Amino acid sequence: MLCSRRGKAALCALIASAALALWLLLRPAAPVSAAPDTPEGLTAYDVTVKLLPETREIAVTETIVYRNDTGDTLDQLTLRTFLNAYRDEESSPAATQEFFDACYPEGFSPGYLTVYEIFWNGQRVTGSFADDACTVLAVPLPPLADGEVGEMTLRFTGQIPACAHRTGETHGIWQLGNVIPQIPLYQDHAFRTDAYIPIGDPFVSPCADYTVHLFLPEGYVPACSALLQKAADGGWHGSIRAARDVALCVSRDYKIASARAGSTVIRAYARSDAGARAAADDARRAVETFQALYGPYPYPSLSVCEADFPFGGMEYSGLVMVSGDYFAQEKRDTLEVTVAHEAAHQWFYGLVGSDQVFSPWQDEALCQWAALRYVRKMYGQGSYETLKYYQVDAPMMENVPGSLTPGSPIDYFGTLGDYSTVVYGRGAALLAALDEMLPKGADDFLRAYADAYRYQFVTRQEFEALLNRYAGMDCSPLLLDYLDTAH
Repeated sequence: MLCSRRGKAALCALIASAALALWLLLRPAAPVSAAPDTPEGLTAYDVTVKLLPETREIAVTETIVYRNDTGDTLDQLTLRTFLNAYRDEESSPAATQEFFDACYPEGFSPGYLTVYEIFWNGQRVTGSFADDACTVLAVPLPPLADGEVGEMTLRFTGQIPACAHRTGETHGIWQLGNVIPQIPLYQDHAFRTDAYIPIGDPFVSPCADYTVHLFLPEGYVPACSALLQKAADGGWHGSIRAARDVALCVSRDYKIASARAGSTVIRAYARSDAGARAAADDARRAVETFQALYGPYPYPSLSVCEADFPFGGMEYSGLVMVSGDYFAQEKRDTLEVTVAHEAAHQWFYGLVGSDQVFSPWQDEALCQWAALRYVRKMYGQGSYETLKYYQVDAPMMENVPGSLTPGSPIDYFGTLGDYSTVVYGRGAALLAALDEMLPKGADDFLRAYADAYRYQFVTRQEFEALLNRYAGMDCSPLLLDYLDTAH
């Protein structure tokens, strides 16, 4: 049932007394393709999603095979139910003064989860929400010792808002990012429960294996983090290993273009054939460039999806969303650079995880730098210098609130403009400085970083320690200057 935000400490009842007939669908096994070094024994999600456009809903059955590798005995599991953040204007990350008109062109529209059943090892259990926005679902368990495995099954419906954001549908494109409940990172003897604030990407997730079964009305075209294949049962099925999350984009208007970067399948989804072809070609070149610079691409496929939102792009493992505005012929240069930035996140977010709440520079600045390197490889030093001036040098000269630095957590930022200037632009200036300082340049260090921390979660302290070892010197004064000092 819907949960109210009234009362700061209120817990929201979870299990509805009435049963809802959900779709328990026959699901053929989906083959899992992965890199040879993909870790074994990860938490595994098996998710069946049925899209119901007429009621703006998804019906979901989700099974999670969870291995406790926390080092602690657990008496509850925490799941992040980010869709609930969209249920009212107070909590919606899209309903701020800065974003509201662009994200809700026809007025506010709610999004939320209604959970009907939860089972742990076959026994019905009851969970409750531990935050006002109902994005932290606490499910009590019998004691689960470190190393033990258990299975949780949830059945729920999700109301999808009419909203131009990571999650929502407007103008015929369904953007289903962060809609599948997932277990967050366990850190310092607790699961992460960061608020879904509107600036930055407040998602901190360990790698997990996902199998997806998607059922759509006739004529709808799906894109997914997993590479989907249509089966005889009418559904679309696929898997992705060692992913940080799984996302979907669906539309009746999508045209598809395909390409390959080595063994990686590239698929682009756009409203026009020309737009799809351009995005597929951009993604192919970006993956080829970053494989040469930073090592093998970590997933079997990359989907690039035209999305209806007022931002440049948004990354998920194996899938990126890019603003539909950039698919216009006159903005194809912006499309190319944005695709490159979002593709770089497959290395610096997907392959190497970091704290996107407290150290957002650790993926955004690295990807901004990677996009600059892409431009230099594709178009030469002159184009690189021009873009670097606008994306790095100009932000270093721009006036921003004095307390903001690239090392600031995301809740320090009040506007997307300040966040972009400081974290992306000034953060990338650190990489430019390292490129001049290190004998083999910044890219050689980033390759060593990607090799050292594949499929892991890396703190700033670990980043700095590896940099010190790589450089053979103490680089902390440089990081302090670029990340923590207001310029």
